[in-house]
Amino acid sequence: MRIAIASDFHANFPALRAAADVLETADRVLCLGDFTGYYCDVNQVLDFVRGLNNKAVCVLGNHDQFLLDGSVPASAPAAVRFGVAWADRVIEPTHRDWLAALPLVWGGRFDGKSVLAVHGSPWRPMDDYLYADNPRLPALREFDFDLMAFGQTHRPTSDRTARPWLINPGAVGQSRHVPGVASVAVWDTTRGTVEQIDRPYDTAPVIRHARENGAGDWITKHLQ
Repeated sequence: MRIAIASDFHANFPALRAAADVLETADRVLCLGDFTGYYCDVNQVLDFVRGLNNKAVCVLGNHDQFLLDGSVPASAPAAVRFGVAWADRVIEPTHRDWLAALPLVWGGRFDGKSVLAVHGSPWRPMDDYLYADNPRLPALREFDFDLMAFGQTHRPTSDRTARPWLINPGAVGQSRHVPGVASVAVWDTTRGTVEQIDRPYDTAPVIRHARENGAGDWITKHLQ
């Protein structure tokens, strides 16, 4: 079974379109949150993800939570405030309701393998950033799962030296390890492999659309 793992879509439909075939051809899809925020294609991204139907398992991200409960931190940068405000203005009511029903953490099984999925970390799903040098990473080995998937950092990492395997697929909508790529991971449960996939896309429409709707010069950060 091929499991696509994707995170941090951030209302960037050109990026999602670049990686769409990976998600559409996988047997199952894990979506690790942050469907909204930063950019402007809120409804297009949610239309696509929801169109995956029962094939997809999704959890909530922190930007999604900012949108739902108005909890944007006072210290949040302009890019974060812009993305949340824009999403609040344009999101379709059915998409808002769908986000509101998502869990913060999901645990289940794919092809007999146990999986835990979360946006940030199991301890603080909305707030933690598990970068590759985070000292708390070894504590994830205490969880009794075959694989743990998390996002939030926008940077792909993979550690398969012990159980559970730790997989961060990076970001679809705002990659920070390489500008202008949509990043996803594919876990093949039969072969016991994880493939990291980076798909380039044209960022110009994303920047132009955001600027047309009031984004500042910061909009090019991580895109160019």
